[in-house]
Amino acid sequence: MKLISDIVNELVDTKTSITSPLLKTKVLASRLKNNDLLDWVNRELNGYDELGTLPNYRKAMGQISGTYINGNFKYTNQPIPTFGLADDMIEALHSMDFYQSVSTLESYLGQNESGKLEQIFPAELAAYLESNIRKNGNRFFHLVSAHKFISINSVTQVISVIRSKLLDFMLKLDEEFGNIAEIEDLRHKNESITKYMSQTIITTGDGNILNTGDQAQIKARIKINKGDKEALKKKLKENSIEDNDIAELIQIVDTEEPDTEKATFGKKANGWIQKMIGKSLDGTWQISVGAAGSLLAEVIRAYYGF
Repeated sequence: MKLISDIVNELVDTKTSITSPLLKTKVLASRLKNNDLLDWVNRELNGYDELGTLPNYRKAMGQISGTYINGNFKYTNQPIPTFGLADDMIEALHSMDFYQSVSTLESYLGQNESGKLEQIFPAELAAYLESNIRKNGNRFFHLVSAHKFISINSVTQVISVIRSKLLDFMLKLDEEFGNIAEIEDLRHKNESITKYMSQTIITTGDGNILNTGDQAQIKARIKINKGDKEALKKKLKENSIEDNDIAELIQIVDTEEPDTEKATFGKKANGWIQKMIGKSLDGTWQISVGAAGSLLAEVIRAYYGF
């Protein structure tokens, strides 16, 4: 069918906008009276409802940073620690979801000069982050402002995945029904068309954007059995923590019990983490402050078996 061939030809030309082949796909879906395909293409063209389900390929993980005062020092555009927060809250804070239409996403690529997209946190959320850090031992921490950001390349990835999924679908239709010339005849194949759509476009788990934050990377590389001090020492050593700091933590876990019901650390363990974050701030420990807090919290959580 010529309409399918036209869509394929436009999709393989990566220099052109994806809006045109999507519009042609809308024409095809309308003529076929295939509501599943029509619903999907309308969402891509018009944007997704924030109360609805967003496909995995439109989800990404950003990084959190901000401007804050710690004691007598002010830091600008530095990572904000999130240790101590519930996992679902950490995920929500880092989540960057793209509900916009494809034309809006493409406009971001042409207008963006900074190389990243930012979302400013409201004052209430910044206050919540500040309260969490103070609760974990840093009484002198004052968060002036906070935001999350992601590389503009993530938008390129979203558009690329949409193009690739639609191309896979059209190639499958061309392979199976390329010899059908009349739309009336193709309409009788709607059940198969919907099946191919579910296999190529509405898939789960495929086309996800890689996590660009520290959190997932840290959790993936920490493997410590509960109570294994040697593994704890080894992991800390691998992350360039000095022997005296490691010995101090070992003494803390030997003498201080965590709250197992709430899965929270004791006062001394929290104080040790804050001290190490201070070392990352002044450069004594060569690691970003955001990664420092997450790394230490996850290492100790693994040791405690939380």
